[in-house]
Amino acid sequence: MEKQGGSTPDEQRSRKTRSDKKVPVLPKLDHDTHYKLKRLALACDISKTQLAAEIIRMAVNHTDIIHWFQKKHKGPDEFRVIPVRHSDGRVEY
Repeated sequence: MEKQGGSTPDEQRSRKTRSDKKVPVLPKLDHDTHYKLKRLALACDISKTQLAAEIIRMAVNHTDIIHWFQKKHKGPDEFRVIPVRHSDGRVEY
C-alpha cells in the first residue's frame, strides 16, 4: 500500500537549503533615520525593508564605504577585511 502525503525520514534529511534564503537583520533606528528611510522608500515606491536591504547591499559591496567604516571604527587589524573588486564588478573579502 502506498503512503499518501508526508515523506519518509530519509526524504526529510536530504532536503537542501535554499541558496536564496533570507536572513533577518533588525537594525534599531533613531527617529530621524527612520523618518528619512520611510520618506525615501515612499518616494521610491518600495517598502522600507526593501530599501534598507538595498542600502546595506550597496554599502557592503562598495570598497570606499568598507574602508571608511573600518577607519571610523578602528577595529583590530587581524579582523580587517580587504575588499577586492573583480573584473565583473563583484566585491569579495
